[in-house]
Amino acid sequence: MQATKKKIVCFDLGGVVVRIRRTYPELFAAAGIDEDRLAATDFDALAPAATALGRQHQRGEIAGEEYLERLASLCEGIASTDELARAHQSVIVAEYPGIAEEIVRLRSAGWITACLSNTNDLHWKDLLALPALQAMDARHASHLFGIEKPNKEIFRAFERALNAKPEDILLFDDLAENCAAALECGWNAVRIDHEGDTAAQVRLACSNGH
Repeated sequence: MQATKKKIVCFDLGGVVVRIRRTYPELFAAAGIDEDRLAATDFDALAPAATALGRQHQRGEIAGEEYLERLASLCEGIASTDELARAHQSVIVAEYPGIAEEIVRLRSAGWITACLSNTNDLHWKDLLALPALQAMDARHASHLFGIEKPNKEIFRAFERALNAKPEDILLFDDLAENCAAALECGWNAVRIDHEGDTAAQVRLACSNGH
């Protein structure tokens, strides 16, 4: 007898499940850093080193406390450690309207629901408390696997964790490079427009047979 094919829907988080702030000026402003310091900061010069440090953090190579300490060294004279901690936490704005309900609907329709996100230990606790993640069957992330998207090994790690075949999985992600890597791994993938109604995009893709 042929085994029943699994139906797994895998959500990226930022830009699909949760709205996020995406630029350093946005984050610093949200943390209450005054306009004069913002205007005096060369974000183009700061971004490469800060981004590289952030990627170490989201691969789980450094924990949150060390990340903030090292970021404070990079931002000496620009922002305090407390301000940087607030800036980091301000990345997460809120769940997209209707996305938690859409995940519940998909579970009721027989889908296994999960996430696979590039994130970090400082954000993870807040993310896990959201209704959308509470509604999921499984929750996976880069800092837990020690790999980040679009590295193909993270997709293989997800398959092993869910005992799934590539063709079983449908990914929703807002980044083209992540969708391309998933497709190369044999997954189905749909790119989400993070500026639009993400729940409606998910519903339409699933109703179209993806």
